[in-house]
Amino acid sequence: MKPNEHFQQQASELVMQDLVECLFTEGFFLNTDQKLLSLEQLQISCEKYPGLFNQLTRWPDAGSPQQSTLFWCCWSGEPPHSFIVIPVRKNIALTLQRIPSTPVYAVNFDDTQTAFEVLSLTPVSLMQRVQKLLPDDTPGQTKGCELFLESLKTTLQQTAWSLEHQINTDGLFTRPAAETFQVLEQWSSIRDRPFHPIAKAKMGLNETEYRQYLAEFGEHIPLHWVAVARDSLCFGNGVESPQQIHPAQFLLSREQQASLQEEMQRRGIDQTHVAIPVHPWQLEHVLPEQIGEAWQTGILETLSFSEAKVLATSSVRTMAPLTNSPHYLKLPMAIYSLGASRYLPGAKMINGQRSEQLMKQALPLDPLLPDRVFLCDETKWWGFMPEGKGLFDEGPRHLAALIRTYPQQLLEDSTYRMVPMAAMGTLLNSQTGPSPENPKGLEHFFDQWMEHRQLAESPESVEILFRELCQCFLDIKLRMFRIGMLAEMHGQNVVLVLKDGQPEGLLFRDHDSLRIYVPWLEENGLADPEYCIRKGTPNTLYHDAPEDLLFYLLTLGIQVNLRAIIETLAIRFSMDDARLWLVIREELEQVIQTVDFSDDVRAMINQQLFENSEWPLKLLVKPLIERAGGPGSMPFGKGTLQNPFHNLKTDLA
Repeated sequence: MKPNEHFQQQASELVMQDLVECLFTEGFFLNTDQKLLSLEQLQISCEKYPGLFNQLTRWPDAGSPQQSTLFWCCWSGEPPHSFIVIPVRKNIALTLQRIPSTPVYAVNFDDTQTAFEVLSLTPVSLMQRVQKLLPDDTPGQTKGCELFLESLKTTLQQTAWSLEHQINTDGLFTRPAAETFQVLEQWSSIRDRPFHPIAKAKMGLNETEYRQYLAEFGEHIPLHWVAVARDSLCFGNGVESPQQIHPAQFLLSREQQASLQEEMQRRGIDQTHVAIPVHPWQLEHVLPEQIGEAWQTGILETLSFSEAKVLATSSVRTMAPLTNSPHYLKLPMAIYSLGASRYLPGAKMINGQRSEQLMKQALPLDPLLPDRVFLCDETKWWGFMPEGKGLFDEGPRHLAALIRTYPQQLLEDSTYRMVPMAAMGTLLNSQTGPSPENPKGLEHFFDQWMEHRQLAESPESVEILFRELCQCFLDIKLRMFRIGMLAEMHGQNVVLVLKDGQPEGLLFRDHDSLRIYVPWLEENGLADPEYCIRKGTPNTLYHDAPEDLLFYLLTLGIQVNLRAIIETLAIRFSMDDARLWLVIREELEQVIQTVDFSDDVRAMINQQLFENSEWPLKLLVKPLIERAGGPGSMPFGKGTLQNPFHNLKTDLA
């Protein structure tokens, strides 16, 4: 079933916006002949081609160009002579930003340079032209580009399927807390990772599987179970007694546990094996190939029990219960997403529990953190580890299970609401459609948050809530930074905790990405957690300087997480995004003065945040292309971008 044309166009628009941004910021056009023309300059350059200017400035979905509109033009130099035209504007966060809903054109001339053809490019056809512009010795050319194009096509199709499905977001402050949390997980899944042009691509899923296993569709997913020989398992610290503590105790009702146990007894393996849940897609598509020999030797047995069902969350491989149970489930699901296979190795789970222990030791070192930081328990896990295999071997990482336990009061107390920050960086199509008050027909979490707080819908109210959010987020992050660590920054794994509609703190999950600077840990009486990292492989956990640690606040924390919220708020409530960037700057200045930094550290932070002309940039597309499909976790690269606060001063002058 194909989505209708409206949702296909909407998907294309979203992906095009992110793609053009990455192409600009990551320097894909550095070796090309490019110009930036004003409206008048474009008109002059088109004078000898009657009708060309009118075609380039006819935008059915975006009105007419303004005097401030600029036109970025890039000449390919290939016969027949052609060039790309993208309407752009100056931006606080970016040097140039494509004007939303405007066409990206290619102009082709014939050999005589008199006749021309204007084509409206799609994200795929734009990227195909960009690939031709890249030098032959560009890393990842040609294989990396082809894999990227394949992911781009998949993203467009799958994004359209997701947009077509309507999530029921009614009553986010009146439903049970656990139910609201799951709706917001669905909301977060729609965009996945902001500003990443292929974030939605889940390679390996057909349409039926995509609609079954993605959170936004709300389908009940039957868990499958495999019995694993106990002596072929490794365990987390939270499994104090491997003989007695099993995954089923956290995931199944008493009746279901009895049914599972009865099957284990009937097979004669209840004393020798442990029942481990597996994702149905993983059992069908991956496990037979990766560890099929373990079935032949009796180490593994597939169980017929499949009574328990779960819901997908925004991370696809993490499952939510159908009840208000605090126990969620993380499983390997080796789909290809964001340049990596989503397996679950023992080393990652070991690192996660070491990070969790470190954070528990660190929080009391600050007067405010113990009351404002909530942690999921991620110490209960089981990983397949047969004799002769190690933590970094391929096969075992595809069979594991981690129980993620949330603080129970957050799911049961009706005064709490857990809001994944990614949900606030995503717009939905309003269930009621366009209206005089909401002409674009879009929905943002702030709509219901303002109503719950009895605030009038206005830019002033938006600013009040955004300031509260920033104060909470930045204060906690910089207090942790002072100790020598930064927990998860990305909106998918940072959860804003509201109590009676007021920001109470942040909840962290997915602890295996805690970044640290060991000298500051030791100054605070903490020890190196001694993360389990394969020799010779790059890592993003240890950092050689505090500036490197601060990189994650500037990039994932502000440029991705908070900026996504800014841009969606500006669209939904028709307001100037400069107002919200000013809020970030003011809250940063306040927090930096409030937190007990030494003078030299405070000076370093001010230098990095406010004085430097450039900020670091986390690259997205180039590392994916350069990897060219090779093994490893999500590809990583660094670049630079203008300091948004410098541009803000100019904007507000």
